[in-house]
Amino acid sequence: MSFIIAVHVNEGIVLASDRRTTYTRTQQNGDRTIERIGIHVTNSAEKTFVCPNGAGISMCGDASLNNKPLSGFLKEIIRSKIEKDTPVQDMPQIISDGFDEKMALLDTNLIIAGYDKNSEYPSQVIKRLFLRNKSVEDIGTSAQGAVWDGETTTLSRLLQDVAVKSVDGHYEDLPYEGVSWQYFTLQDAVDFARYAVNVTIETMHFKDMVETVGGGVDLLVITPDKTWWIEKAQLS
Repeated sequence: MSFIIAVHVNEGIVLASDRRTTYTRTQQNGDRTIERIGIHVTNSAEKTFVCPNGAGISMCGDASLNNKPLSGFLKEIIRSKIEKDTPVQDMPQIISDGFDEKMALLDTNLIIAGYDKNSEYPSQVIKRLFLRNKSVEDIGTSAQGAVWDGETTTLSRLLQDVAVKSVDGHYEDLPYEGVSWQYFTLQDAVDFARYAVNVTIETMHFKDMVETVGGGVDLLVITPDKTWWIEKAQLS
């Protein structure tokens, strides 16, 4: 499934993702359908990408098509369809159009982030594209914050309010300790994005579940002036 996150602060946007892809195979044995979950794992899958216009894309969900990694198809769309002056607002439609109908059946989500540079003051643009139905969600950036997708349960549980059930069946709320997004610097955004991926990886490792998030962490920073990698696995 993967875990991806975009943290947006006044100074810039940070995209992060893990590197693991877990494959499942469904086999038919007479009248029985056998689903072999997690039959193969790779920790070298790319899920965050840089575009010629300085924007970034992270993807999660279904990761293969026709026995090929989906990353190659997305890279080809980026290479052939997105130019240096392509508005970030147009990218969800460009990506949707780049996939044929068969690809659109994939349950894959993308976070697209960058800057609208066609105004006097570049403004942040973050959109979430749901490839299956080609719908787009606009992520508000007027206040600092974050959006994440994929295996979201671990991080969501850590950040939500918690109540403890007593022996008599009543619930008692624990003290609320929210995240102070409004105080985040760009370094805080990098630290939180790295934490969010790592805590998901490490928590899943000890739970009774298939470890669909793992491997290294790729971290991309996007500002109005430049886009660069903080962490990125390289071929060796």
